[in-house]
Amino acid sequence: MTSHFGLFTTGATGFVGAALVRHFAATGNRVTGSGRGTAPPALLSVAGYHQADISRPMAPVQADVVIHAAAVVSDTASEAALQTANVAGLRHVFDATRECPLFIYISSSSVYDTKHPEHIEDEPVALPLLSAYGRSKRMAEDWLIRQDWSKRTLVILRPRAVYGPGDRVLLPRLLRLVRGKRGFIPGDMRVQSSLTHVGNLCAAVEYVIRHFTQQPGGVHIFNVSDATPYEMRAAVGGLLAAVCGREIDFVEIPLAPLRTLAGIMEKMNLPASFSSMSLAVVAQTNILNVEKITQTIGFQPPMNLWDEMENVGAWAQRVGWRALRSADPMLPWM
Repeated sequence: MTSHFGLFTTGATGFVGAALVRHFAATGNRVTGSGRGTAPPALLSVAGYHQADISRPMAPVQADVVIHAAAVVSDTASEAALQTANVAGLRHVFDATRECPLFIYISSSSVYDTKHPEHIEDEPVALPLLSAYGRSKRMAEDWLIRQDWSKRTLVILRPRAVYGPGDRVLLPRLLRLVRGKRGFIPGDMRVQSSLTHVGNLCAAVEYVIRHFTQQPGGVHIFNVSDATPYEMRAAVGGLLAAVCGREIDFVEIPLAPLRTLAGIMEKMNLPASFSSMSLAVVAQTNILNVEKITQTIGFQPPMNLWDEMENVGAWAQRVGWRALRSADPMLPWM
């Protein structure tokens, strides 16, 4: 990025937000991160910090670019909690950044239902078919799109299953499958799925900024993922081996009883480590079509799982993969 910008990034203490802060600070931009808690020292060494709870109205923000990455990412959180963080929180960020020319919203592939094996940006979706998390992200998108963008630019990015060093969402879920030398998986997981390395997401945001500061205006929606999908069984096996330092033997659990159990737990509002939606994700082919972002702004993802697996494993071993399995929110900002 040749020109330098003032960037305001929400969710700066989370996985994706922290990666965005590091990426743009390293390229010489003026970055201010925002989060609900106290800023980690490592963040303050590379960026400014604005402590704010987005579930409440925020003070006005001045920046060239807003990257809204803060969210509750969960398929087991309550509808109320998701609506507060992901819908009301978005509105508060929008209100505080009305003077910022470019608003980039980090959404999710969870805004697509599981009826189709491949997803394009303008496919129709019925909200009742989405998870509570997916509905909250889709409702946030729909509200944003209805605002006036005649003098500003909105870009919505939809990544799928963001992974990489620092991941405290996807990796902990995978690690909970491991018991001793075995990994207990739902079905055979021989399905194709898109994944998004966090470095590819950061690179896509950089391309968006470069393109839409030169050609501003309107609403633009793009899928973002690695260049090609992966067979989930091979991808998960490789990641677990890199993180645990040994090969993991898979034990397949039939999907039918798991789906029945998930349905019962959901109807009774009981906590569970998996849901009907998460089972559908790993049991069905789920691919993001990324032709639009390539054709529109020329973005081609530079990173892939196989090349980056060693880096993910090294990070997980450095922080302790057993602690990572517990999704400890106090893991260091790195």
